[in-house]
Amino acid sequence: MNEGTKGTLAVLLTYTLWGFMPLYWKLLSSVPPAEILGHRAIWGCVCSFLLLALSRGAGGVISLFRANRGSLGLLACSGATITVNWYLYIGAINSGRILETSLGYFINPLLSILFGVAVFQERLRPLQVLAVGLAACGVAAEVAAFGRLPLAALGIAFTFGIYGLLKKLIAVDSLSGLTLETLFIVPFALLWLAWLQSRGTAHFPYGVGITLLLVGAGAVTAMPLMTFAWGVRRTTMTAVGLTQYASPILTFLTAILIYNEPMSLARWFSFALIWAGIIVFTAEPFLRTKPE
Repeated sequence: MNEGTKGTLAVLLTYTLWGFMPLYWKLLSSVPPAEILGHRAIWGCVCSFLLLALSRGAGGVISLFRANRGSLGLLACSGATITVNWYLYIGAINSGRILETSLGYFINPLLSILFGVAVFQERLRPLQVLAVGLAACGVAAEVAAFGRLPLAALGIAFTFGIYGLLKKLIAVDSLSGLTLETLFIVPFALLWLAWLQSRGTAHFPYGVGITLLLVGAGAVTAMPLMTFAWGVRRTTMTAVGLTQYASPILTFLTAILIYNEPMSLARWFSFALIWAGIIVFTAEPFLRTKPE
C-alpha cells in the first residue's frame, strides 16, 4: 500500500468518526457550547501531550520551536480556525440543527477541490466545474427556501476547508503539529473557563457523567485530528474532498433517523442539488475513461 492510499484511508477513517460525532455532543447538551469548547481545547491538549510522551516525540516539538517559525505561525492559524469550526459545529448540534452541520460538510468537499485548484494547481475538468456549480445552486436553494443564509453550514464549510489547506501546507509530523496547535489555544481556553467560573455561569466539575464526557472530549478531539493531519499530508486535496462525503452522509442519517429532525420539500431539493454535484464529481473519472 503506497503512501497516497494510506493517507486516503486515514482521512476516510477520520470522516467516519466525525460523522457519528453528534451522538457524543448531544450527551453534553446541558452544557453551553462555549464552555464545551474550552474543555475540548484543554483536554485535547492533555491528550496530545500524553500521546507525545508515549511515542517519545517531544524532540519534534522542541525542534519546531527552535527552527521553524513559519510552521509555528501556520499552526497558530490552524488552531484558531479549527476552534471557530468547533464552536459553530457544537452550537448547531446542541441547538437542534444537526442537518445544517451536515449541509456544511456536504459543501466543504467541493471547497477543498477549489482550494486544490487555486493553491496546488490541481486541474479542474468540465464535469467537476458542473459539480461545484450544482452545489452552489443547492446553497442558493437553501437561501431561497428559508430567506436567510445557512450561516452555520457555510461557516463550518469554510473554516474546515481552510483548516485542511493549512494542514496541507505545514511540513511537520502530525502529532507534533496537533500538540502545538492545541497548545496555542489552551491559554485562551483556561482564561475563558476561569472567567465563566468566577461569574458563576460554569460549574465544573459537574456530575460524574458530564465531567467524564468533558474530559473525554480530549480524546474525541485529538485522535481524529491526528489521523486527519497524518492523512492529508500524504494524499491530494481532491482525495480529501471525495472521502469527506462519509461524514455528512452519516451525520445526515443521524439527524433524520435518530433525532427526527424535519426535512421540508424545499430542504430535500437543496440537498438533492448538492448530492447531484457529488454524484457528478464521483462519476467524472469513469465517464471520461475511454475504452481501449
